Amino acid sequence: MDSQPDPHRFRLESTAKVAPFPRAKYLTYSSKLKVQSKDYGLIPFRLLGSQQYMLDELCIGLDAGITDFLFLKNRQTGATTFFISLDMFWAFEHRGLLGTFVLHKEEARDDWRSNIEVFYQEIPRSVVIAGKKVRFKPAILHHNRNILSFNNGSRFRYLIAGTAENRRGGLGRSGASNFTHMTETAFYGSPDDVDAFESSTSSIYPHRLHIEETTANGFNWWQARWEEAQSSPTKRCVFVGWWRDERNQFPPDHPFYGYFMGGKEHSLSRLERERIRNVRDEYDVEITRAQLAWYRWHLSEKKSSDQALMDQENPWTAADAFVATGSKYFSSASLTAGIRDARRIPFMAYKYRWTSRFDEISVVGITDKRSAELRIWQQASRYGYYAIGCDPAYGSSDEADRNVISVWRVYADGMDQVAEFATSSTSMYQTAWSLAHLAGFYGANECRVLIELNGPGKAVFAELKRIREELRMLRPAADNYELRNCLNRMHDFFYKRIDNPGGSEFAYHWTMTEDLKRMLMARFKDAFELDRLRVRSVPLLDEMRRIVNDEGHIAAEGGGNDDRVIAAALAYEAYDKWMRRRMTGMQMTRAHSAVIEANGGESQVFRMVNSFLRRANISVTEKRP
Repeated sequence: MDSQPDPHRFRLESTAKVAPFPRAKYLTYSSKLKVQSKDYGLIPFRLLGSQQYMLDELCIGLDAGITDFLFLKNRQTGATTFFISLDMFWAFEHRGLLGTFVLHKEEARDDWRSNIEVFYQEIPRSVVIAGKKVRFKPAILHHNRNILSFNNGSRFRYLIAGTAENRRGGLGRSGASNFTHMTETAFYGSPDDVDAFESSTSSIYPHRLHIEETTANGFNWWQARWEEAQSSPTKRCVFVGWWRDERNQFPPDHPFYGYFMGGKEHSLSRLERERIRNVRDEYDVEITRAQLAWYRWHLSEKKSSDQALMDQENPWTAADAFVATGSKYFSSASLTAGIRDARRIPFMAYKYRWTSRFDEISVVGITDKRSAELRIWQQASRYGYYAIGCDPAYGSSDEADRNVISVWRVYADGMDQVAEFATSSTSMYQTAWSLAHLAGFYGANECRVLIELNGPGKAVFAELKRIREELRMLRPAADNYELRNCLNRMHDFFYKRIDNPGGSEFAYHWTMTEDLKRMLMARFKDAFELDRLRVRSVPLLDEMRRIVNDEGHIAAEGGGNDDRVIAAALAYEAYDKWMRRRMTGMQMTRAHSAVIEANGGESQVFRMVNSFLRRANISVTEKRP
C-alpha cells in the first residue's frame, strides 16, 4: 500500500545553499536614498570607492557560498552609511528576517538608532525596477531600545556586547538570528560571549549573513580572530584602507598640496616608501602624491604626528592596523614588536587539580587555551637557571584581583619567559602550593623566588615555610625523593635597602610601597625596551599596554589589572639583584646556553678554562657580530 503524504506536516526544505546577492536591485534602491553627510548635509547616496569595494567583496563572497565577513576598516570610511543601507535593504527584501544589531556600548546603540530613523525617513516608499513601480519600504511597527520591527515580519534586536572596562552585555543569552551586524567588534569585552552568540545564528537560511566591521583596537582578541579567519575557507576578510576613499586626497591645485608635498624637504621618507610598496604588493594599488598629501596633513593636523594612532585609525595595510597604542609608560614600538613575536609562539595550556594534600596536586592539559590557569612556553631544562615573581591577589594594589606567578629562564644577557600562572579562583595556600610546584619543576640548578608580601603575600610565604618543614620531616624513600628535594634549590629573595650599601640588614622578599613600585617598574621598563626580556605572554603585554604614569603613580589606566606586570617585574628584580652577576661570570649567555643544550651539557674543556679564569679573576666579554 502506497503511503500518503501528511498534508498537516510542515516540511522544511533545509539547505545550506546561499542565495546570490541581488546587486542590481540594491543599486537601484540605494540610488534613491538620501543620507546625512558631515560635509554637505542631506545629499543623495552615491557609493564612495571604499563603499563600492565593500559591496564588491560581499558579492564575491556570497557567490562563493561565504556568509561570514570580517571588515577591518579605517575611520570615516563610510562604512556606517553603507551597512545601514544594506541592513534596511536586507530586511525589506527578505520578509521575516531575524536580524540582530550588536554594539559595544549603550551610547553607540542610541546613536545607531538615531541614524536608522533618519535613514528610514529618506527611503522612498517604492522604486522602479525593470520599468515597474514596486512598493518597497514596509512600515515600522516598533522601534525602541531593544527592537526594530516592520510589518513585513522582519525585525532587528539591539544587543550590547560590553567593553573590557564594562562587560554588561547580553550576548549568548538571547534568541536566534539569521542576519547579524556587529559593529566595532574589536572593542567588545568578551570573545567568549561572541562565540556563544554566533552559535545561535542560522547556518542553513539561504539569505543568512554575518557581518563584523570594526576599526582596530591594538593587539587584542579580535586581532587573533582576524588572523584565524584569514586561513578559514568559510570566512572572508576584507581590509578597507584609507586609500580606498577618494575623498582622502589633495590634488595639486589644493592649497595644502604644496605645503605637504613641495620642496626637497618633502621627499618620500623611508617609512612612506615601505608603506607604498606594501600597498602595491598586497593590493595592487598605486598610491598617488595627491593621496600622500592628504595622509601627511591628517597625520600632522588631526593626529598630532602620532604615527601609532594614525596606523591604528588609518592603516595602509591590515598588519599596520594592529599596533600597540594608548601606552604612556612602555613604548608603543617595543610593545608592538613584543606582541607580534609573542603571538607566533604557541604555549601548552594546563589547569591545576587540587586535593587536601600538597604532595597530591597535579596539572592536567586542557584544549581551551583561553581558560588556562597555567601557560607553559618552555619545559624545565636541567641546565637552566630561573627567576620567579609572585604577586598574590590584592598584594600590590586593590585592583590586582588575581594570583600571578611569572617564571623566567635567566641568562647573562637577559631572561626569557617560560611559564605563567594566573587565576582569581585559588586561595592563598593553593597559590603557595602552585609556587612550590613551579619552583620545584624549574629548580634543577637554581630558582630565585620573589614574593610581594603585602596583605595575602604573608600567608603565601608562611605556607611555603610550612611546606618546607613538612618535607624535611618525610623519611627518605625512593618514592618521595623528588618531592623531598623539590624545594632544595628554591632560594628566597632578600631585600636590601639601596641607601644602605654597607649595612648587613636584609628582609625576606618584597613589601611594595609607591617608591619601591616606581623603582621596580623603571628597571623592568628599561630591560624591556633594551630588548633584554623576551615576553611570551600576550595577556602580560596587553596589561603593559595599559600601564600609565599618573603623576608618579604607576598602574593600569582606569583601575585595570596590572598583576601580571608586577609579577614579571618582581622576577626581573630577583634576576637583576641575585643572578645576573653569576650568569655573567659563568658566561651563561643565551647563545652559550643553546650550545650546552645541544651538547647535552657543558664540555669538560670549557669548565676547566672557565674555572681557571674565575680563579685568576680574569673577565671575558663576549664579542657580538
